[in-house]
Amino acid sequence: MVYFIDENVKINASWELNYNVNNEISYVQVQIFDSSDTNIWNSSEHSEIGFIEKNWSIDLQQLNIDFSNYTNILYVKFFSFYFHIDTTNTICTFLETIKIKIIKRNPLCQLIGYKDHIKYGECLNLKARFYEKSSEIPIYLINHTIEFMISFNNLTRYKYTYITNTSGMINLSLSTLTDLTLGQNFLIFSIINNRVYNDTKFIYELYIDKNHLIIEIISYNDSLKEHEDLAIKLSYYYNLNQSLKPLANCFILLKIFDNKTLTYFNEYKTDKFGILTISIPQELFNFDHEGQEFNIHIIFNGTYFLENKTLSLSLKINKEIYYNTKNTLHLSILSFTSILIIILIVLSYIISEKKKGSGKLLADLIIRY
Repeated sequence: MVYFIDENVKINASWELNYNVNNEISYVQVQIFDSSDTNIWNSSEHSEIGFIEKNWSIDLQQLNIDFSNYTNILYVKFFSFYFHIDTTNTICTFLETIKIKIIKRNPLCQLIGYKDHIKYGECLNLKARFYEKSSEIPIYLINHTIEFMISFNNLTRYKYTYITNTSGMINLSLSTLTDLTLGQNFLIFSIINNRVYNDTKFIYELYIDKNHLIIEIISYNDSLKEHEDLAIKLSYYYNLNQSLKPLANCFILLKIFDNKTLTYFNEYKTDKFGILTISIPQELFNFDHEGQEFNIHIIFNGTYFLENKTLSLSLKINKEIYYNTKNTLHLSILSFTSILIIILIVLSYIISEKKKGSGKLLADLIIRY
């Protein structure tokens, strides 16, 4: 027979006792022994003559039971005593023995609002409910002591003792700024030295990741004309404790590549508002061909709590537009000069012919023309 420690053992016993009350003493008794054969409970001595029936209800929590091995074996024994006054003959015997097993209950834990990954700067608000499900309806652990601990790298970061409420729950608000550490944390809930429930630990992993950096492009032109300066304006910020914070006074590395060849690099710094302003004269670039394209990498190497972030941009230098304009102008000047020369040649020919025919002065001809 198996009983939980918070249950009552009900014993029903009946017997018939006959003896001579003038020279004999006799009684019966129910006794309980533990696994070490130590008597931990016994009923009254019943010496009534005749047929007797008795019932007992024994609260197991009131007994001195050792649960060092999570269970305990008890023996319920029906004891009979007989003593003859004249002969001093004594008979003690156990008429019946019943073996019972006493066990503790196994608790369960349910986390409400739990996440296994959160960002640095965030808070984790969760509820831990402790209950037992020995039937279809869960039984909540009310007014039980729960030890809570946060472990990081085998070191205790936080430790506190809570008492469960009428719903079997405790409420936790854990801050990544004060209670938790970047990387892998362990949330450990322990039930220890409980009279009803087995010693149990519930362990949950919680990873604190570096915060995400946000980059907003305020202004940037990805297509420039020759001799036009490169200008980039960016805003850097992040979310910390449910509010936006600027990435103030942090170094940002700029690299410009031409077909995987590094052609320019420099280091810049954000201002107190997280604004990064970059201005580069185009003369610093090396032009080898028309329509040159560049790859721009703007690199933030991260901090203790902020992740690395690289913004990649493409840039095209439109030298072709400038050269086409120059060629058109040159062609226009050449065409106008050619037409003017042709007109002068025609005029000279006409004047020469007329002079031969009429012998008039050039001034007359010009006035008439």
